[in-house]
Amino acid sequence: MKKLIATAALIISIFGTASSPLWAAKSNWSNLNTLKQGELIRIVLNDASSHEGAFRIVNDEGITLRRARGEQSFARKDISRVYIKSKDHEVRNIFIGAAIGAALATPLALANYRNEWWRSTAWVWPVFVGPGAVIGGEVPTGVWHEVYHARRH
Repeated sequence: MKKLIATAALIISIFGTASSPLWAAKSNWSNLNTLKQGELIRIVLNDASSHEGAFRIVNDEGITLRRARGEQSFARKDISRVYIKSKDHEVRNIFIGAAIGAALATPLALANYRNEWWRSTAWVWPVFVGPGAVIGGEVPTGVWHEVYHARRH
């Protein structure tokens, strides 16, 4: 039993020590100075409401976002977390969607093949590849990464 308690204490102390620099790094308000104007960010307030918009400016008092309704400022004391959205891979997704469309079109084109290849299969490619590319471009792939996490005492 003593060995189990000692092992548990060791594991807790290792994880506690390892995570404290990470927690301290994200709780540093100056991390927000690395944001660039226009980047999409999400602010989570103490009341758990979240607000998204284009980053405008940060100072010691708070953050200002540009939203559809205009600019909106949030006080530092009300902010619990700040996230930044990673880059969408829209062009990559368009190519993947087009490739999937081509893969779906190939068996149909081969099954529809007659002596005149152009007339019998030409319609298949735009019907599958074009919509596949459009659907691929619409797939959201950006991920939210935490930049700031307020310490609460």
